[in-house]
Parts: sequence; structure tokens; C-alpha cells
Amino acid sequence: MTVAGDMGYREAMEQELSKRIDDLHRRFDDLRADLAARFAAVDKRIDDLRADMLARFSAVDKRIDELRVDMNQRLGDMNQRFADMNQRITTLTWVISAWFTFLSAVLAVFGFLRR
Repeated sequence: MTVAGDMGYREAMEQELSKRIDDLHRRFDDLRADLAARFAAVDKRIDDLRADMLARFSAVDKRIDELRVDMNQRLGDMNQRFADMNQRITTLTWVISAWFTFLSAVLAVFGFLRR
């Protein structure tokens, strides 16, 4: 081998190495583009799932609000019924108290008259 032959080999190797490095860069660019496309699809799917979850949570929140309003209405109605019942019991207590007072007075008068 001569020096001129070594130079041709060196140039050929540099060209081959340059081609291979360019091929690697192209493959990495293709791989990078493929990964970006896949991640974009995954990001879109996550965004869709997030939107679906937000819609479901909004529906659940709305339903809970409706149930809370309904429960407040029912508790308010029960409170009114208890207040009415309390008034009736108070009235009944007054009537019974007046009745016993009246009976005590009648018995006292009849007991006084009997002597």
C-alpha cells in the first residue's frame, strides 16, 4: 500500500462515516417526529378524558346541588310540621292544665260544701 492508496482509503472511510452519521441523524429525526406524533395523540386522549371527567363531575355537582335543595326543602317542611306539633302540644298542655285547675276548683267547692 502506498501513501496515495492510504489517502483514497481515508477519504472513502470519511465519506462512509459521514453517510452513516447523516443516516443516524435522519433516523433520530424520524424517531423524534414519530415520538412527537405519538405523544400528541396521547396528549389529545388525555385532554379528551379530562374534558369527559370534568363534564361528569359537573353533572354530579349539579345533581348534588339539586339533592341539597330538595333536602333543604324537606327539612324546612319537617321543621314547620314540628313547629305546628309543638304549638298543638302547647295548646293541649294549656287545655289539660285549665281542665285540672277547673276540676280542682270544683272538687274544692264540693268538698267545702260537704262539710
